[in-house]
Amino acid sequence: MLAQCNIHRVADDDRYRPAPVRDARARNEHVKRGELAGAVDDAREAQHRLAELHAHTAAALTALTASLAARDAQPTAARRALADRFVARRRRELATAADDEARAAAALETRAGAVDAARRTLPRARADREVIERHFARWREQRRKLAERRED
Repeated sequence: MLAQCNIHRVADDDRYRPAPVRDARARNEHVKRGELAGAVDDAREAQHRLAELHAHTAAALTALTASLAARDAQPTAARRALADRFVARRRRELATAADDEARAAAALETRAGAVDAARRTLPRARADREVIERHFARWREQRRKLAERRED
């Protein structure tokens, strides 16, 4: 005796054939929104980092200015030589801070570019999803009208 399958076969007209496409478009839009949110968050972090480094550069410049003034106020040559080494260290600190700030500014521009790219891809993903959703809504409406005609 053959075993019977108890799974009810769904008629082809009863299901929405592009459902996998609809699901993929919805997932794609969700992913694109996530990418945009991530890019915006990365850009915001880069902006904060740039602000911190700008403050650090300003502090290094202030320290250099103070050390130059202190060097000029030294009465003896020996103390002035020590002050010159301190000024050289402050100049290196300022150069390092300026380099770090320049790198952070470049990173911010890169992140801003990523935000712009994500902003350009999101409308396309949203439009693709909306097209399939409108198609699905029309299909449902046709199914409803067909069911009403059958009832009459």
